[in-house]
Amino acid sequence: MSSDTRSTGRWTPHLPDLVLVLVASLLILLEIFAFQPAPGQFGRAAVGLVAAGSLATVRSRPFASYLVNGAAVYGLIALGQPSNFYQWTNLAALFVAATRVTRGRALLVLVLGWAGVTFYFIRFTGVNQLPLAGASLVTWSATWFAGRSQYSRTRELEVTRQRDVTKAELETQRAHLELERERTRIARDLHDVIGHAVNVMVVHAGAGEGAIQTNPIQARKAFATIADTGREAMADLDRMLDLLRGEAETRPIYGVADLKRLCDGVRNPDLGVSLVIEGDVHRISPSLGATLYRICQEALTNVIKHSNARNVQVTIRLNHELMLEVADDGIGGSGSPGRGLLGIEERARLHVGTVEYGPKGSGGFSLRCRFPLEAT
Repeated sequence: MSSDTRSTGRWTPHLPDLVLVLVASLLILLEIFAFQPAPGQFGRAAVGLVAAGSLATVRSRPFASYLVNGAAVYGLIALGQPSNFYQWTNLAALFVAATRVTRGRALLVLVLGWAGVTFYFIRFTGVNQLPLAGASLVTWSATWFAGRSQYSRTRELEVTRQRDVTKAELETQRAHLELERERTRIARDLHDVIGHAVNVMVVHAGAGEGAIQTNPIQARKAFATIADTGREAMADLDRMLDLLRGEAETRPIYGVADLKRLCDGVRNPDLGVSLVIEGDVHRISPSLGATLYRICQEALTNVIKHSNARNVQVTIRLNHELMLEVADDGIGGSGSPGRGLLGIEERARLHVGTVEYGPKGSGGFSLRCRFPLEAT
């Protein structure tokens, strides 16, 4: 049989229970010794104290407490003690047990209570008060139903509380998941920003160093590009730090309008970069525009690092769909996805986009992203 509901498993003293035990003990002893003295009163007093004392554990062990109380009450009736006070201890124990035990035990408590009332009026036939017996049975039954009603309300409150706890746990898990997603996004942005900036600066540093003696103007342009790229990278890092600190976004988000400046920063004497934009790109949302910028930035970084290309073309075309293509004339490559290409695929999926990449048949490497028109 299942354990009692809301039972703690150990006795914890409660002042109201102790007061009830004390009052019940005094009334029972007064009846036995002062109002109805008779032979064997010490035995009856001991049993009466057990009936009163059982109420001390009625909260922690309600079912066991009721069984002890019922046994003591049956003992007093059998010993011929027609007191009314010990019966009320049984009524109190019945109510508390009904509010705390499972249905099967509660029904057993009710049956034992009826049996005790019936035994009392059978034992003391001189009382001969059938209406009082009926009223007592009704009182015990009403008390039991009141206890079960309290049990139902308590269970409902516990279910509601558990539901609230579960909801709070789900919200916490959702918050952790969002945090992990945000960390992944920031890590991806850091990879794109730092990787692009370092590669551009390394390429231009080499070009500028080689042109210092032969072409000072070209060298100054290369070093100016390095400085601009470094400043842009620092601005991006500042923006990410603001997000990590929870501060409001104050700097503009990069978008399609910034692609020309991005291509100009990559362009150098050894790598020609052209940009072609077709269609009304003003229809592109800021969020998708930022994604296109980051994808193009990562694609150009891969061209610098891996392609050994002489020319690269960035194309954005908006008609029945939005298409971004970055194609170079380099050595091609295997097309196996690295961290950069995986990051591009993740960015595209956020806007229901698809990504295709690989070596071109005519030589070089091509990356193509497609987005449905509704994504813009």
